[in-house]
Amino acid sequence: MTAPVSGLGIAASAIRSAERRLEVVANNLANVSTDGFKAERSFSQLLDAAQGAPVITTRADVRQGDLRETGAPLDLAIDGEGFTVVNTPRGERWVRGGTLTIDPGNRLTVSGAPLLGEHGTITLPPALQQLEIQPDGRVIADGVLIDRLRVELPVDRAAELRHEPQGTFDPTGVARRETGPAERKLRQGALEASNVEPVSTMVEMLGIQRHHALLERAIRVLDEARETAASQLGKPV
Repeated sequence: MTAPVSGLGIAASAIRSAERRLEVVANNLANVSTDGFKAERSFSQLLDAAQGAPVITTRADVRQGDLRETGAPLDLAIDGEGFTVVNTPRGERWVRGGTLTIDPGNRLTVSGAPLLGEHGTITLPPALQQLEIQPDGRVIADGVLIDRLRVELPVDRAAELRHEPQGTFDPTGVARRETGPAERKLRQGALEASNVEPVSTMVEMLGIQRHHALLERAIRVLDEARETAASQLGKPV
């Protein structure tokens, strides 16, 4: 036999869901100016009717942000689909280009993580004068071909990618394939902007805040009603 669902329990569960949605939207707004950031979208999933309120799950919105030219040779953007691959202590991860750096070991890195080419870590000559990254991913240092960047895609375009706090995507468990040179559109000297739409995201936040306020009011009313009922039931007839 199913236990009766408490009105206070439903309201408390609903307010927790609203708080989770608010966290997601607030994080999106905080990253509206972060290059390459991909917004998180929240979805309601009612797993059990006895819970009384939906469970909030999130998914990364991988749609491309606007590209802007910077002219900096270590800025890299992907025009279209695909991810470059980096090697992190957590394993291989995907990134959407970004501002590259050259570490003390002359490795080409993104946020400290070495970029991977078809033959492994990309190591540049110590006395580098000129770096070129071709649209098909070829890395050319002082006129010499070093390697070709790996650019990968999920086999299933609808596959869910786990968005990590570091800005990387975890492709673990996702069937993936390497894009062919003709599919690639890498752009050196450009960066991809965040795909967060600030106006619509702010409107969404205001809506969640209003909903949260209504839930708080409902909890107060239910609590007052329960106290009134308890005090009245305790009085002699």
